[in-house]
Amino acid sequence: MKNTLPQYEKVLNTEFNAIYQELGDLKNNRRQYLDSKQIYAIYNKFLDHLNELSIIRKDEEIKGMKLELPNLNDSVVDDIWQLISLCFITCGLTKFAPATYSSLSTVYKLLTHLRDGKLYTMDDLTPIENRLVEIKRIIDDYNYQDDSQDEDSDHTTPQKNEQINYIRRKYNKCQDLYNELAAKIKDIPDDVKSIYNSLLTLRKGLIGLVIDSNAQDSTDKFQAELKRVEDLRDEQGNFNNCDDRSRPILDGLLDDCNNLIKDININKDKSFNVLFSKLGLDENCQDEMRKFKSLIDRLIDIKLNLENLLITRRWTLRETDLYNFQNELKDIETTRLDILSNSSNTLKTNVKFKSIQVLLLYLLRRCYSLIYKLLESSEPVSESLQPIHNQLSTVRRCLLDIKRIDGLNNLRELYPFQFKLASLDNLRNDGKFIINNQIPEGQGTLNALLAECFDILHELKIELEAKEDEQDEEIKAQETDDEDINSDDEVELKRNRYVEFNEADYDQAEMDSLNDVDDEESNTEYEANDYY
Repeated sequence: MKNTLPQYEKVLNTEFNAIYQELGDLKNNRRQYLDSKQIYAIYNKFLDHLNELSIIRKDEEIKGMKLELPNLNDSVVDDIWQLISLCFITCGLTKFAPATYSSLSTVYKLLTHLRDGKLYTMDDLTPIENRLVEIKRIIDDYNYQDDSQDEDSDHTTPQKNEQINYIRRKYNKCQDLYNELAAKIKDIPDDVKSIYNSLLTLRKGLIGLVIDSNAQDSTDKFQAELKRVEDLRDEQGNFNNCDDRSRPILDGLLDDCNNLIKDININKDKSFNVLFSKLGLDENCQDEMRKFKSLIDRLIDIKLNLENLLITRRWTLRETDLYNFQNELKDIETTRLDILSNSSNTLKTNVKFKSIQVLLLYLLRRCYSLIYKLLESSEPVSESLQPIHNQLSTVRRCLLDIKRIDGLNNLRELYPFQFKLASLDNLRNDGKFIINNQIPEGQGTLNALLAECFDILHELKIELEAKEDEQDEEIKAQETDDEDINSDDEVELKRNRYVEFNEADYDQAEMDSLNDVDDEESNTEYEANDYY
């Protein structure tokens, strides 16, 4: 990129810098929420200057002047697009064409790093393809008059065309690069793709083991998997059905995996700094070594910060903050390319130097992947409504958890959720959440979330009533069984008593009969005595 500007573009450069400064001030001001109307005003002004720049350059081309592009204006314009895109996302305007620019830039970086690494699978490309399809639909359906939210907008077709064409050119670059990478994957024979995917998965896992010094995994499982893949080769060391184009790729992957395993096993604690020193180059290359070490240290810090944001994004992330990470990654990328361009051919072919490049590219791609995830996880809700959205999301998640673990035990468990939903519902005025006398973006999302929470509450109440009815029926059934058991016991008791009574009567009768016999015998004796 040229650092100079032609005279006819210097005035516009001043205007672009002023817009960039204004957007930067809004981004850094955390005391108030971003206002979508204010963002639209800046955006429309930017489109005017962008259209003017396009007209000036076309006039110069007609005059036969040779344009040296890109120049400083193109760099500032790209930065403005990035900031405006992030501002749109922060305001909840995620389904509008300007909001897609930041995603397109991140996707292009991801594709570029996949191309530079020369090792990827369709699993790496499929999410990008789906996102490109979604962005294309947003661009095709984009209506500028609806987007401007201004019935008196005096912006004409040229400004509309300029913004759409600029975004569409960005999209076409991503789509062309994607098609190029997808075509190379298709060239790999189907019989070899499974081996290729296995080796690439191994390589990614080993690189992650090198980068993450806190990882507790050993290389044993990687070595076992690598041994399994190596056993698939024939006596000549070739894979079956592997042509001349695929053989170098597979052999290179095998060598990379073996080298990474050796480097990790050299130092059992897997400290990244020690492993990096083991990759040391010759003394005349130590300058490049220090520069790359500095870049990788910066990338590791960025990666850790982005991973923390991925966890706490709902409460701490303001999408415009991602611009700082994008800017720092852009600076690292520029430095990396400068080092490579100034390196000798001997250094570029050095195996250890290539290993360092692999680590650096992996970290770059990992950082851009995290930014991509953060961008895609943004809800179509303005940051002023984000606290309410977070509370509703938390209530919904808790209610779903209660429903999943067999529902309520009693109605009192719902009281905290009912109070919270009632307080959030009372924030609405005529069905809208109004912040600072404005109606921010995301009303439909919040109302749908609130309605869903009330529906889940109602379902839980119905389930509780059904559960209580079942319990009542079980209790009644148990009581009936107990009564039947008790009645049987009483009958048995009476029967036993009756038998006892009969036995007692029988014994008494027998005793009476015996007494009668004794009496008769006594009388006989007496009579006999009297006789004698």
